[in-house]
Amino acid sequence: MFQIPSLEYNLSHPHPKGHLFLIATIVIFILTLPVLILVNLVTQGSELVPSLQSEFQPNKTLLEGWWGASRLPGLLSPKPPRCQPKDIGRGDAFRLTTSLFDYTVMSTLNKSDETGASEVQQQIRPEYRGQSFSKCGVNSARFDYSLFEQAQSVMIGVFCQDFPKSPVNVSMQTTMTFAWELSKDFIGQYYGPGLDLLNLNDTNPSDYRKVVLATLQVISTDSLTIMHRPHLSNPAGSMRVAFGVDPATGRFWDIASTLTYVNGTQPDGYPVEARIYVPSIINLVTVAISAVNLDLGSPTPNLFRNASRLSALISPNLPPQGIDPADWAEGSQTFYYGNLTSQYQTWAQKLLDGKPVQIGSLTGLPEQSVMATSYLCPSYQTKPMNSFLSSVFVGSATMTLSVWGIWMFFTAFLAKKLMAPRVECQCEDCKERAKQAQSTSRENQGKPGILAKLLVFVGVKQRAEPANAGDEERVNSDSVTNDEASQSGRPTHSKYASYDKSSTIAEMEK
Repeated sequence: MFQIPSLEYNLSHPHPKGHLFLIATIVIFILTLPVLILVNLVTQGSELVPSLQSEFQPNKTLLEGWWGASRLPGLLSPKPPRCQPKDIGRGDAFRLTTSLFDYTVMSTLNKSDETGASEVQQQIRPEYRGQSFSKCGVNSARFDYSLFEQAQSVMIGVFCQDFPKSPVNVSMQTTMTFAWELSKDFIGQYYGPGLDLLNLNDTNPSDYRKVVLATLQVISTDSLTIMHRPHLSNPAGSMRVAFGVDPATGRFWDIASTLTYVNGTQPDGYPVEARIYVPSIINLVTVAISAVNLDLGSPTPNLFRNASRLSALISPNLPPQGIDPADWAEGSQTFYYGNLTSQYQTWAQKLLDGKPVQIGSLTGLPEQSVMATSYLCPSYQTKPMNSFLSSVFVGSATMTLSVWGIWMFFTAFLAKKLMAPRVECQCEDCKERAKQAQSTSRENQGKPGILAKLLVFVGVKQRAEPANAGDEERVNSDSVTNDEASQSGRPTHSKYASYDKSSTIAEMEK
């Protein structure tokens, strides 16, 4: 007759009620195995792969699919690891997400490092994790003019305190060059040679890039035109004016200035006759500072965010007394807005009249001004079908073996609680260990316990316990046996076994 198999111990002894254990095992695995396979189908459908992200956060959006991990609860859904941060240090050049200017890092110093007077503080490269540049602000500016190069430039210095994190300070700068040649001018360099990626005449009128670039173009055209024409006794070959800027308010003031004439002479201080160029320089530096603060996302007030500040910060830059308007800025031509019409004497005057662009109510600005870069981030993507099936098989098999091991351990533990395995070891080593265990047990029984010692210590006398009845019976039986042996007159020691045997045989023969 066929017998149902049953679970056994590792020593090949059957479980008590082993058939019930076997049936329970089959039922549990019939119910568990589909669940394990389903879990692997859900969790093994995607894999982490490196990808480039524009933001410093991993892509948590999983591709939709019936095995997608998006169907799992939040606590069970996989979480991608963090992105790899960037570092920022001296010499790095980058652009922000507002994408107006290119910045060059001049220094990154840890202000908490204390160095002696003879030591130079070392540059560091702190980690950048996508922090906003809104903490940064303009703290310096410099205007340069060269007659020989037919160009002007405005350098804007930016200081970032406790950036990217405390106690690191970052200093950087950007330079805008304005020239008669488009490929050398800031506007032409912004588009690239031969390209017009942002047609200023056709884009959204309130787009922040159009407004900023148009304002810089018309104000720089005023400055280039006015300084190019002969208004001084000796034409200026080069000019430089340095400014200090308050990062909180945007207010600036001149701290140093030099002018060199074409003949090479350089007067002490700034010549009085050259002060006719001051409004042109002030207008250009004002627009440049406001544009950089807008690019940084700085809360410092600037004319691009508040149109009411335009008339307070920008002067019409009309010709001074004694200079014909035709010799000042009339007829000047921009790259995209043509010639200055006769009803306006300067482009600054036309800008204050709301032409060619209307300042204020800018659109298109990003929410945060952060470094425009790419971060190496792990992101999830759906596995290929062959890789997916192999992952499900390996995962299901591994989990099944784990469940089997746990179940066998549990059943063995439960079976031993029901009935311990009846196994007696007959080897010499086992017998020796059993004797040692018995002797140790006897010694421990003869020693008083901790409670007994404590009672003796406090002076409590213990009641004498009667001898064990079993011991008395064993002693009595031993004495009776000895008496019988003495009465028979026969030795009981083993060395007299031959004597006992021979006498018994002789008696039987009789």
